[in-house]
Amino acid sequence: MESERLIKEEDMLFLFNHSPTGSGKTVSWLKPVLDSRMKAIAVYPTNALVMDQSMQIRRMIERYYDPEDYHVQAVTSDLLADERKLYPDESGLRKGQLLNRIIRKGRGRGLVLLTNPDILTLALKDAYYDNDLRESIRSVDILVVDEFHLASVKQSDMLLFMAHEICDDRRSSLRKFVFLSATPNQKIIQRAKQAGLKVDILKDMSTPLSCSSGHPVLPKIRLELRCGGIFRTYELIKEDIDYFVDFCQRPMDDGRRARTVFILDGIYEVDEIFSVLRDRLQDFVVERIDGLHPPTPEKLERFDVLVSNSSVEVGIDFDVDRLVFSGYTKSQMIQRIGRLRNKPESAVCEAICFVPHAFYDHLKGRRSLTREELVKEAGKVIDSSLDLSSYSKIYSPLEAFLYLSARIDGNTWRDYLGEEHHAKGMPDAIRGDEWIRTLRIMEMHFLDGEIDCETFEMLRSESEGLKEGLLSYRGSRFQALLFDVSDKQLKLYDLMYLLRRGDVEFLTPHRFVAKLRSLYGDEYEFGVREKYESMKRFAAGFCWYRGTIDGTRKVIFKGSGNAHYKDIMFSTPEHLRKPRLVSGFKAEVEPGIPSIAYLNNTLGEYRIFARLINQSTSYLKAKFNLGDFFYLYPYSGGRSVAFGHDALYIDCLLREEHAGR
Repeated sequence: MESERLIKEEDMLFLFNHSPTGSGKTVSWLKPVLDSRMKAIAVYPTNALVMDQSMQIRRMIERYYDPEDYHVQAVTSDLLADERKLYPDESGLRKGQLLNRIIRKGRGRGLVLLTNPDILTLALKDAYYDNDLRESIRSVDILVVDEFHLASVKQSDMLLFMAHEICDDRRSSLRKFVFLSATPNQKIIQRAKQAGLKVDILKDMSTPLSCSSGHPVLPKIRLELRCGGIFRTYELIKEDIDYFVDFCQRPMDDGRRARTVFILDGIYEVDEIFSVLRDRLQDFVVERIDGLHPPTPEKLERFDVLVSNSSVEVGIDFDVDRLVFSGYTKSQMIQRIGRLRNKPESAVCEAICFVPHAFYDHLKGRRSLTREELVKEAGKVIDSSLDLSSYSKIYSPLEAFLYLSARIDGNTWRDYLGEEHHAKGMPDAIRGDEWIRTLRIMEMHFLDGEIDCETFEMLRSESEGLKEGLLSYRGSRFQALLFDVSDKQLKLYDLMYLLRRGDVEFLTPHRFVAKLRSLYGDEYEFGVREKYESMKRFAAGFCWYRGTIDGTRKVIFKGSGNAHYKDIMFSTPEHLRKPRLVSGFKAEVEPGIPSIAYLNNTLGEYRIFARLINQSTSYLKAKFNLGDFFYLYPYSGGRSVAFGHDALYIDCLLREEHAGR
């Protein structure tokens, strides 16, 4: 009710809703938006969640409103390709033009456009080369960002900065922003307050309303803690597999079959546990969901046992009776335990959680905890998130400058075909005032002092050199375009996993297409070719994927030649070397893959944003307490390499360490 009041009554709004999982955060913004027929853009961290929430919103409109009064549309890269088919007579339509047309479909009625952060960020940064699109986004009424706690420091910095700049612009209609997360981001809230924004915070309001009987969203849980380690949980489950099989098989108190969900950390773990449970529970429907096996309504409806990783961690709704999960960080533990919700008031759910040894020892002897106490105790022992505050001083100003420069001065770019394009920016008469307005906002967010002419020129030159690494929302790592033999689908997936665990045959691009043509025949030209063409530019390799191997290969990267990396990466001291867009990588694996030469031919030509460090991965992870979710890869000579946003983060840590010395 408070969220509804704020959205309907406030002229400008920065609302952070930190109510717990399952408490109705979605309805709290959706109802006032639909009541007032507002135009909203809702941003979700995964495409699966975009699709799931699109269906949920449509159902709500069909139940309580007139569907003719609203346009609801999910937007992903694949769906934009489908949108292009609606205009067969217009060749060469770009993604920006298509997205702009989707927004205009809401004219004269309510609009809910659901998308992922990459598409929103690229649109606002003019990466789709359509100034009209950026202004269309600024013409909507409200922007909602779900699961905001999943945003990294780079992502949250820019989302808040762009929101502030848009809101401050008198030509913009978009002045209301809602950030939803069960886990507060205190640093970004403090930043918003320091920048002078009107911030409202909604927390847990666990009191039945006078007009409603109320009910507990989250049930009581009989929680068994076990010691574990990241990416090693599957070994502990397999060692005690009889116990976990019984955990799945034991009927509920009312006699029905329990629905049990395993949430693990890596696709490797999912593969191992799915295989063993499928063999042991042959009378049960055992399903898997991970990066290579996406969720479907059918899977979520029919499973008795679901083995998954973070692909089901946020938002996607399905019923769960019992839970087995890893909880090696505080936010991960609280997010995953929230899967058990909306049960009868008398219900007591069961869960098994693998935690770090220190947390297990810390809670030894405690028999009962409230959720609030669990969060507090976890914060004392396992809430050791990496301190990347220096990123906001070093790289966020450069990314903000790129965003402003594209808006104000325009830019020149080359598309993936190499064709050059130009955007003219704003009229000369207003550029000066616009720079003054927006640089003031940048100072409030990221800098300690005012931006003078020297600082301005430094920002311009530095940001251009790092443009490729700062542009996207998610960053990049090496991916391969694979044909999955099991489900006959084309997919892009992390190359490192395929090298370590995949039963793969690498091919030249020409041979890959030839095999697809042979497999599909005439059908290749109708659908398969278009999908291949849209994916191939993101691929550093091409392969046929036949599942997983027994065991794990050792993988190491190297340069295509000594001169290449001597010139590019070793010409400056460690603390001055900058991440940059480079090519020339090769991969070595042991035991070997016969077709690895075909991968190295394509991998060597692929350009990727990278930072090479003259220290080993194990040494760096121990020195900076990076944790297992920081992706750092071994490079020949006992060195390390980081890609994408991780290249920027490790660079900040190295600079900080040198300054400290």
